[in-house]
Amino acid sequence: MAASEPRLLSETAEITSVVDAFDEGDPFDLNLTLGFQQTFKSASIRRESDLFQPGLSTGGFTPHSENVASFSEKTSTLMVGADIGIYKDLAVIIRVPVILSDSQSMGDLNGSSANPQRLQDPTGAQLFSVPFKSPTRSGIDWFSTGLSYAIFNQQRDRTKPTWVIGVEGRFGVGSPLHACNAGGVTVSDGTTRYCPNPSNPTGPDRSPGISRAMNTIVGDTVFSRRFGYIEPYAGFWVQADFPQGRSDSDYAATDTFSGELINHPPVVGTFAMGMEVIPWEKREDFQRVVADFRLSGTYHSDGRDYSELFDALGSSQAPSLRNPNPGRYANNAPDPTAQKDYFVGITDELSYGSIAARFQTTVQAGQYIKFNAGIGFTYNQSHIITSAFSCNPNYTSDVGASANCSTTGAGGRTATGIPNPNERDAIDLPGRRFSVDDTTIVDLWVNGVVMF
Repeated sequence: MAASEPRLLSETAEITSVVDAFDEGDPFDLNLTLGFQQTFKSASIRRESDLFQPGLSTGGFTPHSENVASFSEKTSTLMVGADIGIYKDLAVIIRVPVILSDSQSMGDLNGSSANPQRLQDPTGAQLFSVPFKSPTRSGIDWFSTGLSYAIFNQQRDRTKPTWVIGVEGRFGVGSPLHACNAGGVTVSDGTTRYCPNPSNPTGPDRSPGISRAMNTIVGDTVFSRRFGYIEPYAGFWVQADFPQGRSDSDYAATDTFSGELINHPPVVGTFAMGMEVIPWEKREDFQRVVADFRLSGTYHSDGRDYSELFDALGSSQAPSLRNPNPGRYANNAPDPTAQKDYFVGITDELSYGSIAARFQTTVQAGQYIKFNAGIGFTYNQSHIITSAFSCNPNYTSDVGASANCSTTGAGGRTATGIPNPNERDAIDLPGRRFSVDDTTIVDLWVNGVVMF
């Protein structure tokens, strides 16, 4: 290195940085983070059409999808966190995102509000109306704690890249989500409710809630290697949700039926690669500027989840959704001793992918403080959000429990499965299903970090 060249800081990339402890001259590290994130989400809601159209198709074929609504969501989140070094290259991570405001609404999509028949069930009842607005929610969905460990650290051994692995547990703590209509719905006794209880619509309103009521495990592994003023990296993340068995959670009340084909949230996997560019550093004053460029791809598996239509469908008073399904059949009839399945707005969603790009700049102002700000853009692949199958073929031993999931031949009735209580013909049959298209998500954030 020439005498005129600046001496570079030896810290690893922001994405692979792990606070630690018990280093010579630095026995303990603690980073405290406070930030703000603003998220804007927009999408197009469409519905399959099985209308008979001469010259195009018969009523048994789905020619295209009809415009239903334009969906928008705005979320403001306060990001609170701490990284605590407990040994060399080993840290405890704590995160608490506080949702200050989450608002969702649906409006006209290219004249869709002039065609309310697109939102009818087969009997002509209206599932919901456009425009539609959800209540504004706020609170804490979850808090998390985890471990981050650098197996290799280029700062300690320049012959090796930095390799960090981590595991994080997230725990739902807020009031569980309940489907609501901010404009109110008229229930069976003629009164207005805003968050009606599916099993007792004329009873007291429930709270909108804020939490998905999940316990979540997130695992990740990231590699990076610094070459002068750049540090490329690549990583993989996987997330699995597990519903909490809380009595006030609608998810927990609808994921215990044997007829279900899908009784779990989507599993999410992400691969990302990017590069940090360090155009300026001043080692003596612990100052530097970092520009982070990242591309990522994410896969969302099939799963039951809170979709963009959760509030609209879950608060609907259309009989096709409001009347409960039998939880089980016996002797070719609904079993009166079985739990009834009330529709709560949670639906079976088909798998889809998404791609994202983000840019972040970090300014380290000194030894003990740094700031970062960034912007991210995500595009989600079009996907069906009401796709429950009518029968579960994994149960074929009991003809009396099969109901319509059976065939009749010369030898009598043969079970091909048992009914799925979560399936609703009005929204789940091909030709009546809803989809989410053209989804874009824009994230803006700014954080401050104090480093002890």
